[in-house]
Amino acid sequence: MLDVDGTLIPNNRNGLPSNAVIKAIKKANKKIHVGIATARPLSVLENILSVLPLSGPSIINGGSQIIDLPSQKILKEQPIEIHDVLKICTIAKQFKIKPIIINDTDEDIELSKDYKPYKPFQVYMPDVSSKNRDEFLQTISHISHVSVHKTVSWRRGGIDIFITHSLATKHHGVLEVARILGITPKEIIGVGDGYNDFSLLLSCGLKIAMGNAISDLKAIADYTAPSVEKDGLVKVIKKFVLGV
Repeated sequence: MLDVDGTLIPNNRNGLPSNAVIKAIKKANKKIHVGIATARPLSVLENILSVLPLSGPSIINGGSQIIDLPSQKILKEQPIEIHDVLKICTIAKQFKIKPIIINDTDEDIELSKDYKPYKPFQVYMPDVSSKNRDEFLQTISHISHVSVHKTVSWRRGGIDIFITHSLATKHHGVLEVARILGITPKEIIGVGDGYNDFSLLLSCGLKIAMGNAISDLKAIADYTAPSVEKDGLVKVIKKFVLGV
């Protein structure tokens, strides 16, 4: 299971996998299932999937949805409770943070007083300032049934925050993908680079961090690959899948 930003592609909204990575994944697909585990909703994956066809179940929306990518059929989903969304947005407003709700149509919907969210899968807050960030995260953590995640922003040096249901993380996604495939999580290789990849790697039998990963993720990894800029996934696939 591959994280996307910083692992499969450079950390860029419109980034694409390199030709070498595409070629390696196509070879790997002949031997094992290759899926993704990402905070991105489906609508923000279209450019990647147009050049990299993947088969079988993958984790999107931070673990809120398990999707069969070829058919785009949702196999399982877990939205956030609406009352929790409203609590999150109220707290965000107090900290002058702008929340964006990712709903079931993969659209970013900014909260207004008349808006009532339907199937909210994420509350997303891009590029949150370091000012009061820790206090905000601490306050949000007291809300039951939600899970708070940090990711590296597409803006260099920034931090994004996204919030999902407490039963909708990459960990829960790995468990569901394993169930669908009829294997155990210990048979899955997890590859990532960021804060929200701890739950991915800790759920998998083989934990791989990219060379550009945060230091704490490297510390729990079984193997550190070259960076995404150096096509680290090619090395991972050759070493652990193709055996070359």
